Parts: sequence; structure tokens; C-alpha cells
Amino acid sequence: YSNPGGRGCSDDSYIVRVKAVVMTRDDSSGGWFPQEGGGISRVGVCKVMHPEGNGRSGFLIHGERQKDKLVVLECYVRKDLVYTKANPTFHHWKVDNRKFGLTFQSPADARAFDRGVRKAIEDLIEGSTTSSSTIHNEAELGDDDVFTVSFLCPLNICML
Repeated sequence: YSNPGGRGCSDDSYIVRVKAVVMTRDDSSGGWFPQEGGGISRVGVCKVMHPEGNGRSGFLIHGERQKDKLVVLECYVRKDLVYTKANPTFHHWKVDNRKFGLTFQSPADARAFDRGVRKAIEDLIEGSTTSSSTIHNEAELGDDDVFTVSFLCPLNICML
């Protein structure tokens, strides 16, 4: 789901927020390239009211490039995507026929983001999106973990 109207996230609604470069995959050349020309973005998972207006809340992945505040990633969390931790600082996922990823500034940022996405999924599964806990502790995870998470898509795909 896209977030029409750009409601975004308030600073106190994030369960995790890190710095990363939002990437897209070009299968014709076999390479990963920065989304919207690249640059460091603040990417986070935040709690928002669900777009259907049913009074329930959900989670939004929001990425804003630091240098010009351009929103390069903004999508609601769903439960039907395989998210791959390719290495300690690069995670990626597939949306329809396109692939997107995040190049994190550090392994710690990557682990924190991974935990934030997992927390959002757990809350959605349990129907308990009232949690306001923020992920702080460092849990050690294997570098080759693959797990199912929700649908995360860059703004230009969501808006189609």
C-alpha cells in the first residue's frame, strides 16, 4: 500500500530508525543501483493509522534522503515478502518483478532494522499494534538469515 498524501511518520512513532542507501536492482546489467540518485537516507519503521481508516494502526517503512528531504521509500508493512540478509550491511527484497535493498552504514544498523521489521510483523500478527517499544538491545543473528516479512516497496512502485 502506498501512503497517499505523504502523511509519513512523526518522530516519536518510530520503533527503529537507521541510516542507509535505498537501492534498486537492474537485472539487465546484474547490478544494484542507488534509488533516486542515491545518498544517505534515514530509513525507519513507524506506527501509523491504517490507510483503510478502520481505526486500526499499522506500520510504515519510511525513507527520507538527508540532503534534500526527498521521500525515497514509503510503504505499509504486509506479510507476504521474503526479505534476505545478503551480508551484514546489505538486505534486499522483491516487489513484483523489481528488487530493492538497503545498504546500511554499519552491521549494527542492519541488525537494528531487521529487529524493527520483525517487531512490526509480530505486532501485526498478534493484532497488538499498541506497543510503543523501541528496539535497543543487540541480538546476535546469523548473517544468512532469510525470513518472511511484509511488503516493502519504494514510493515510485507503490504509487502505480
